[in-house]
Amino acid sequence: MDTQTASGKTSKTILVAFDWYDHRIYRGIAQYCAEHNWHLSPYLFSDRTIPTNWKGDGAITCYGETLSDFILSLDMPKVDITHNPLPTSIPRVTVDNDQIGRRAAKHFLERGYRNFAFYSWESMAVNQVRKDAFIETLEDEGVLEEGIHIIQQPSIQVMHDWDTHMESMIEQIKDLPRPLAVFTGQDNLGVTLVEVCTRAGISVPDEIAVLGVDNIDFLCECAVVPLSSVDTNLTELGYAAAAQLGKLMNGEIDNNEPPVTVAIKSIINRRSTEALAVTHPAVAKALELMRREFKNGLVLEDVYEYSGLSKRGLEKAFKRHLNDSPAAVLRRIRLDYAKNCLSQTDIKIDSIAVACGYSNNSNLSHAFNREIGISPQEYRNIYRLPLFKAKR
Repeated sequence: MDTQTASGKTSKTILVAFDWYDHRIYRGIAQYCAEHNWHLSPYLFSDRTIPTNWKGDGAITCYGETLSDFILSLDMPKVDITHNPLPTSIPRVTVDNDQIGRRAAKHFLERGYRNFAFYSWESMAVNQVRKDAFIETLEDEGVLEEGIHIIQQPSIQVMHDWDTHMESMIEQIKDLPRPLAVFTGQDNLGVTLVEVCTRAGISVPDEIAVLGVDNIDFLCECAVVPLSSVDTNLTELGYAAAAQLGKLMNGEIDNNEPPVTVAIKSIINRRSTEALAVTHPAVAKALELMRREFKNGLVLEDVYEYSGLSKRGLEKAFKRHLNDSPAAVLRRIRLDYAKNCLSQTDIKIDSIAVACGYSNNSNLSHAFNREIGISPQEYRNIYRLPLFKAKR
């Protein structure tokens, strides 16, 4: 239902039909709407406020049990952002769930873990994709079947009673090998697991490391142990879904268009995965020094001396236990910190370089170009702001 604006231009009226809310997705949708002179209907967030017989030009939907009938009743172009099974063909834009699982596996492998577990809501379709990609990546890297475990989410009835819920979780994890790296399908499950472990006297991350998904900052930052999480780039997801709806309304695509996936931003490192699982004493000492002193001009000669091994001896031990060199590991620690600063703050790049232990911006830029293929500024343009702003 096109409407006229004060300037005389035609405006599309768009509905966002979700039964949950994340401000990042709405920010991306709103940005596209503002750029293209679309009007967003106020009936946004739940079935409690969505009227029957609503008329409009298109809808961005989140298909699920609560809104399924309403979404299917909308006789207009629709784009959906879920991975849930749909009874009809609708163009979809989703986060890259396969990439999420693969990146989670590599995050833990880079930290030297050899025992892993996956924990999530099995009933959620996205979790099966994330789990399969997580396990497949581990197996491709040589992790044996006995090193991969599944933690089952208790039933709804059990979850309503905290003591029973906690007992169910502890019963599942108490005999799993340590150190253990646990990938959870959602941040709320990661926070719950962290709380269960700490109440049971299990150290996070020294005994069990935990990684979540979606980087919901108020959950991750306020957990008993701050939770590391995959930043799934939800602002770009919202923007891309609106862009796909625009194509559908303009006749550029039809309902059989293949799904579009949005790449993740990065993994935001917090305390819950800060440990590195290494049994070799000298390698463990070297890693401990790297993580503690990388901001303070640490050089490899200091690392060799602190470990108690010769340069050749430590390099052989690193290769055996981490499949990498001390120089590469120290560089990765610095670049991980730099990437978080670039994507999560507005700190000047010169200051980030110094904070990472580089003597100047030029050295940081050289490391970025060699390891990532782009400059620090380009990385910030892509990941600090939605991708559509970087393309302008």
